[in-house]
Amino acid sequence: MKLPWLAEPLARLDHRLARDRAPQALLIHGPPGIGRRSLALHFAARLLGLELETPVPDNLDSLPRIPHPDYWPLTILEDSDRKQIIVEQVRELIESLGLTSLRGQRRVAVVFPAEVLNPAAANALLKTLEEPPPALTLILVSSSTARLPATVVSRCEQIRLSPPARAVALAWLAGFHPEPAACGRALSFAGGAPLAARELLAGDTPALLATIARDLGLLCASDIPPTTVARQWAKSAHDPDLYLRSLYLQTAQLLRSCLTGTVGRLAGEDQTIWIPPLKNPASPRNMPHCCAYLDQLGSARRLKDRALNMEAVFAELLFWWYGGAGNVRS
Repeated sequence: MKLPWLAEPLARLDHRLARDRAPQALLIHGPPGIGRRSLALHFAARLLGLELETPVPDNLDSLPRIPHPDYWPLTILEDSDRKQIIVEQVRELIESLGLTSLRGQRRVAVVFPAEVLNPAAANALLKTLEEPPPALTLILVSSSTARLPATVVSRCEQIRLSPPARAVALAWLAGFHPEPAACGRALSFAGGAPLAARELLAGDTPALLATIARDLGLLCASDIPPTTVARQWAKSAHDPDLYLRSLYLQTAQLLRSCLTGTVGRLAGEDQTIWIPPLKNPASPRNMPHCCAYLDQLGSARRLKDRALNMEAVFAELLFWWYGGAGNVRS
């Protein structure tokens, strides 16, 4: 599969398959960018006696096909504006699954993303989950169990995928980008999700993240005023959310530093900016300032598309970092 962090969960599923105890309903869930679809499709292929050689590209919004007549993908229709899986699709799937296997083996259906099943579609699928036909495995792929009806979740065996250890992810990313620092920044920006980080490394995002890191370092050292950085960011052709998300992740790391009473690097050991020493790292006064600033960043991200002057928005946010992020120290 070439995604080393998925070897263990796939081995567990292979063990079930070797004992002829394949699950009838399986829910694979976890954050995007860690290979949920790859695990689902590789296991689906093995249920059908096939072997997929490569991981599934994580930037796809659909399900690639498996070359087998007893494989059924269920996803959002390409020409749909509703971004939902609707009841008519589920009914068509159930009708197809009621047919005899064309090769006398198992039949497999993969539903992605399961959280966009509308209520009628989820209820229609629930009937099949409660009384699945023989030799059928339904695999649901979702970002979160909280976004699915509890009745659907309760009828599925679950595999919860988490981002791999940072060292494992960085070792894998090294095969796609020669600069360890860029890989580290992309991985931090992607929340530890290796596939999402790889997509970032494919464009000019690594250079942008390095620029943001440099700018914050200059601000913390009082070497450049917030208004200058804000003007540069506002004139950039990049999505403002890339800057806002970077600030959010940097602040979250600073908050963790406040909680642990340590001083380290911002957003991971591969960054080039040091968190400025706090006057009293153990003081609870530091944490409210960080939390309030995170709320401010969250509001800015929600309202960025309606903001008339992003330069003013950036300037207000960047002043927080000016002079060693002094607002968190008092």
